Amino acid sequence: GRRSEDANAAMEKQFDIINCAINELVVSTGMPMQQVLNLFLKSRGRVNNGTNHWNIYGQYFKAHRLCELQRAGKDVNVIITSTIQGECYRSFQDTYPDDWQDILDTFDETRIASGPPLTVAQRSQEFTRLTKKVMSLAS
Repeated sequence: GRRSEDANAAMEKQFDIINCAINELVVSTGMPMQQVLNLFLKSRGRVNNGTNHWNIYGQYFKAHRLCELQRAGKDVNVIITSTIQGECYRSFQDTYPDDWQDILDTFDETRIASGPPLTVAQRSQEFTRLTKKVMSLAS
């Protein structure tokens, strides 16, 4: 049903507090707001960021075709079909059970960051953010 005015007022008050906390994290970490939100949701087991990791893996597979085929035990001269790529994807997930999404997200962010020119400040911020992400994956 429809929420009461009291419920709406209570939610708005708490949303303001949440918004302030998120903005403080954005400033202190240098991360974009969406990344802070995604990390918060992921840390609470509530990831729903709409990221299609299969599509990102398609780009990753193109960049690392030979390694991915070898990981899945496939001949490097095999004709690539969606079935073959799916088997490689599952092998990738099995190899990195706790980190495969972070690896693909980082790959995608790096690919995007390599795109159109950014200002020096934007590049510096992106570099710092990606460095922290890679370091967290490595530890």
